[in-house]
Amino acid sequence: MFYVTLACCVIACAVFIGRYFAARTRLVEKKIDDAVARSLLKSPLMVELRDLREFNGAMRNLLIDLVENEDPRQQSVARLTATDKKRLSSDREQRRREIYGEAVFILQQETKTKLSTKDHKTADLT
Repeated sequence: MFYVTLACCVIACAVFIGRYFAARTRLVEKKIDDAVARSLLKSPLMVELRDLREFNGAMRNLLIDLVENEDPRQQSVARLTATDKKRLSSDREQRRREIYGEAVFILQQETKTKLSTKDHKTADLT
């Protein structure tokens, strides 16, 4: 009976020690992953990727605005008077110009950003 009790104690100790080392291993792996993530955040590729995501989001919002602006809603337009239709048409045209202006501005900002990044890259190489 003594040997059975001793074997149970050894098994229990082995399980607890194994869990302790597994927890320490997971903690160290998490610290390593955090360190790698911090170093990747400073990477020029990750910075460029974040900029591209922001640019894509802005362009997506502009496209959504453009589609919403062009929504005709024929049911409500049929009941409008001629002056209201003309005003609605001019409002749509003005909003379309605003959206195109925003898109041109974003594209100009993007080209300026690309040019400045290329300048930084060439300066880093020399």
